[in-house]
Amino acid sequence: MDIGIIGAGKVGCSIGRYLKDHQQPLTGYYSRTMESTEFAAEFTRTSAYEDLTDIILASDTLMIATPDDQVREVWDHIARYDIQDYMICHFSGALSSDVFQGADKKHAHVCSVHPIYAFSDKNNSYQQLQNVYFTVEGDDEAVQYFTELFTGMGNHVIRLDSKAKAMYHAAASLVSNHVLGVLHAGIGLLTECGFSEEEAYQAFAPLILNNVTAGCKYGMVQSLTGPIERNDIQTVDKHLDVLSGDAFAIYQSVGSELVAMAKEKHPERDYTGMELRFD
Repeated sequence: MDIGIIGAGKVGCSIGRYLKDHQQPLTGYYSRTMESTEFAAEFTRTSAYEDLTDIILASDTLMIATPDDQVREVWDHIARYDIQDYMICHFSGALSSDVFQGADKKHAHVCSVHPIYAFSDKNNSYQQLQNVYFTVEGDDEAVQYFTELFTGMGNHVIRLDSKAKAMYHAAASLVSNHVLGVLHAGIGLLTECGFSEEEAYQAFAPLILNNVTAGCKYGMVQSLTGPIERNDIQTVDKHLDVLSGDAFAIYQSVGSELVAMAKEKHPERDYTGMELRFD
């Protein structure tokens, strides 16, 4: 199989370099700007294609690594050609393989592939992909092909039902982007207490990192600490009295989840009073 990548951003460059380092047959790149295309081709020691048609004809496996709102447009272009038996995927976490409308009539095999990872840059993110889980959903032939491709490089691959794609992506957002939102709110409160922003980050870093490490190692419920877990209503009331605006809303929303976790961790305790704080 000859793999062409359409899109030369952080995901496209990282996946391509990862494939190349594992001796996979990568033909090269096409992107909307030649600057990006040439960077990706040089980074992976492959070819830079000036026209989308050229990479389609040079490959029999296509990976679409564009922003989500461009996937359909790219597919519509690909679908103009004879792509019988092609293996085609996109890397969107939110879109399912349904975006490849008419693929069955073209006798092409399509799926979505999503690495559960936050790509930070083009140059270094590929180095972390060895430990990343991938999800796949789509038709059986494409799912089998891309599953074997990534498991062959040492990754774990989980198959999703297309109906679960939106919930899956929401879950990924909660544990990544939404966590950053909660942390940002906490940093903001600490600066209101007199810390500089730099001091706030440095002060909270051990607390953040230790909690995340423990949660991933022992489970979130077992790692839960703090006043809600201790059923310390007096302290929680003090928190709620001094908070307002977005910080209050975040504390209330997340607090409700923490009460449920505390009840799971300590089924012998009566959290009725605590629950009333988060109704």
